[in-house]
Amino acid sequence: MKKFLSVLLVLTFITSGAYAVDVIPKLSICLPGTFRSDYEVDTALSIGAEARLHLSDYVAVGAGFDYLFNRRIGMGKKARYENFGANQPYTSKQFSFVPVYASFTLFPFGSFGEYVPYLMINGGYNVMFTVDNGKDSSGGLYAAAGIGFQLYEKYIMELYFSRYEAKDNGNDITYKDIYFKAGYRFSL
Repeated sequence: MKKFLSVLLVLTFITSGAYAVDVIPKLSICLPGTFRSDYEVDTALSIGAEARLHLSDYVAVGAGFDYLFNRRIGMGKKARYENFGANQPYTSKQFSFVPVYASFTLFPFGSFGEYVPYLMINGGYNVMFTVDNGKDSSGGLYAAAGIGFQLYEKYIMELYFSRYEAKDNGNDITYKDIYFKAGYRFSL
């Protein structure tokens, strides 16, 4: 999977001489999410960038990355109600991810005009996963889907649902979140 993403990213930049490539730096606000389904995660920020190659007025492919800043894990509702959250191994710890992904974008009404809606699917791998006092931590698969709008040909607004997987101390880690992303499109 890592090789595939690396090759896709290199091909995207190589073909930029023949085709126009959009580079989109993004800032994200992450709504409260869930960590291992037992814990709640506080609101946090992330940054990232994506390179997008338009194959037609209706389809684009690309590659990108996100850096999820440290976010704090709190007790979930289940833990609070059952009064066992205080001694859980991840309560009050912080974690972060860095997913690298390939993207597929569909513009159902074409990619021209002042207000351009689109649908996106991202898939990739978390090249970095860190958690406080983590042991044998490693990344895992990343998947996301969302809707977006391109405003006035430059501004990008997106709403995503994403799922991150990793391992820590032999435990499977799953982090699910909803993101609001804003970006600015540069065409090269």
